[in-house]
This record gives sequence, C-alpha cells and structure tokens, in this order.
Amino acid sequence: MTEPRRFPPHPIRGVHVLRVPRGNCAPYINVTLDFEPAPEGFVFEAVDGVLDDWEWPEDVPSFLNHLVAGIEEELRHEDYGVVVATRAVLRHARAHQVDSGEYSFMLGGKYAVQEALGRAFGLTRRERGLH
Repeated sequence: MTEPRRFPPHPIRGVHVLRVPRGNCAPYINVTLDFEPAPEGFVFEAVDGVLDDWEWPEDVPSFLNHLVAGIEEELRHEDYGVVVATRAVLRHARAHQVDSGEYSFMLGGKYAVQEALGRAFGLTRRERGLH
C-alpha cells in the first residue's frame, strides 16, 4: 500500500485565481496564495497590509473566513488522498462591490487548492475532477 502524499511537497508560490463574470450574478474572484509545507495540519495567514486598502473593510473578516473554509474543505477532499501539512499565505485579494461575496471567496479557496495540487503533482484538470 502506498503512503499518502504530503501536501504541499515543496513551496508553491503565486497561485492566482481570477474569475471575472461574463454574465449577470457570476462570482468575481481574485486571490493569490502561496502554499508552503508545514509540520502538520493547516495554518492560514494573510501578509501584513494585503487587505489594508479594501473599499469595504467590514466585509474582510467574513470573506477571509469563507476563503479559509474553501481551502480547508478542498485540501481534505478524500479524492486527493493527501496528508494535509499546509501553510497557506494570502498575498493578494480583491473584491467586486456587486459580484463578490462569501461564496466567491469560498470558491477562490477551492480553486487555489486545485491549481496548487496540479502544480505539486502534475495532475491534469480531469485527474483533479475538473472537466
């Protein structure tokens, strides 16, 4: 039996997720994260000042909570079979007044993990469950 892989096996820098709505009410997502090896478990942090210039600072805590939830949920997805030993560092984030929300940031976290897994293990979109 093969031992599960640790994620990430090495630092994965600059995972940028940008989704711009092409129609009404689609989520706007714009985040950049680094994924670094950690001794165990999951740790999240935002670089100092990364969110200082947000136009809607009252939304920051809720949006970040949903970003973290999306990251954790995707990291622990059983299909990946990885041991979570991850430090996620938020380097950049932007929101749209109308098209961003908690759901957008949750998706941003999920998409960032999917991209990072692809970089770490060379998985195609189909192998990651994306079509």
